[in-house]
Amino acid sequence: MTKGAFYGDIPVIFVPITRGNLGVYSKNGDWSEGTVPSKIVDRYKRILNGEQKRFSPYEFEDAQYRKQKVQLIVRYAIENVKKWTPEQARRELSLEDIKQLKLHLIREYIEPPIEAKAEDVYYFVEFAYPYLPRLTEKQRALWVYQEVLSGIRRHFPPAYFQSVKGEERAKICVDYMCQHLLQLSDLRELPRLFSKTERAYSLLKQYKLKILVDTLYFSPFDMVTEMYPELSHPSYWEEE
Repeated sequence: MTKGAFYGDIPVIFVPITRGNLGVYSKNGDWSEGTVPSKIVDRYKRILNGEQKRFSPYEFEDAQYRKQKVQLIVRYAIENVKKWTPEQARRELSLEDIKQLKLHLIREYIEPPIEAKAEDVYYFVEFAYPYLPRLTEKQRALWVYQEVLSGIRRHFPPAYFQSVKGEERAKICVDYMCQHLLQLSDLRELPRLFSKTERAYSLLKQYKLKILVDTLYFSPFDMVTEMYPELSHPSYWEEE
């Protein structure tokens, strides 16, 4: 039985892996049969059964088929061993499952997203099913920031605010701080709140964003005026 889902308005069909329908998803979401050697699943079965300790060091040498082979292994583990849907797997797959399913043997071929914590393995599923709906960049940034605020994370991921994409994440976090934590009714209130450097640093530390002026901006003033150029006029920074 096939399993369905939606990526936006596009229906996505997940085909259970059997010896008769091994294949890959094309870029438009179509299933293509027989484009990857089916023996990779047979070798994976032998590893699961204890007949083989690991894959050959040459198994994933061919870059043309590496990704497809890894996807087949993960999909077989999810659909045929765990009997999960892709959506269920993304919710429930754990680090212990990864070990039991011997998926740690292919972990080096699945690059974790920058947001992933050491114990996160959801990205194995997203790698195997590339057309599963994903969080937007804004949703991912807010997820990370809220985990930092709540103490689930001790800090932001390394280099999280570097590059253009990092600056976008920084802006998302500061927007959230202004709207939901400081609860500013008007963004023009921010300069006066940050006009005293000591107070600005204290607020940024309280809301876990001091890292922005430690690594990305020269000062709170620089941060605010870079993110919100319309607030750079001196009149906004005059204390009452």
